[in-house]
Amino acid sequence: MGGAEKVSCVLNLSEDELDQHVYRIMPEEYVINIFADRENVLSQVHKWKDKFENFQLKLGGLLNNEPFEFGFRDDFVGQCWSRENLSEAMWGIYANDPDCRFIRIRSTPRKLLAALVQKHPGMPQDTCFIGKVLYKREEELKAYVRNGGRLDLSATRLAKSLLLKRRSFKHECEVRLIYFGKAGIYDDKGLYRYAVDPHEMITQIMADPNRDRTNWPADKARLREMTGYTGDIKRSKIYDPPEWDAPTFSG
Repeated sequence: MGGAEKVSCVLNLSEDELDQHVYRIMPEEYVINIFADRENVLSQVHKWKDKFENFQLKLGGLLNNEPFEFGFRDDFVGQCWSRENLSEAMWGIYANDPDCRFIRIRSTPRKLLAALVQKHPGMPQDTCFIGKVLYKREEELKAYVRNGGRLDLSATRLAKSLLLKRRSFKHECEVRLIYFGKAGIYDDKGLYRYAVDPHEMITQIMADPNRDRTNWPADKARLREMTGYTGDIKRSKIYDPPEWDAPTFSG
């Protein structure tokens, strides 16, 4: 990526942060599919759980006192990652069914953006973005939408609006991969699939902490066989009891 291209594609992230780890927790079958299909999957932003997502594009506005809607408001898709690697809350939110198996994959913002740009090399500065979410008070979000009364339809400005969330979500420490495409090319579930090399994009696999520890060696071997992944495959120990030696006392 060239200098100008990088500046416009990378939002709210420093050069050093581009190479820091980010994490995403998913059902195990989804991760296996990434390796089997060699595809990453982004979802339409307006389908995300938080109804404040896409707030600017949903609102539309008034231009010379005439109401208008953004005709491209459903064209953005994205994928959420977290910079938080030791949070029990993240496992609790995204792997909250102890009877189901989940996987946390690890990557970097640079790797995620590079794979998306490789698919869209023509005008990536207008379509491909990676950015850190900023957590703001509701009044600050309103001020961003109003923008001092100036209508700015640049792709970068619209992508930045998707990197603003309320402060109540601050614990998620999100980084988002965003693509500005066309709603017509997404499937009937609002999903956009594009080719990636998962072995290049993913730098670690970690299984959820609810797994049976005694069966983990066999479980790990199964995951390695199903993914063909040669990197680190670990199991989260966040719910394990301490492996301490018994304390010694003198009477």
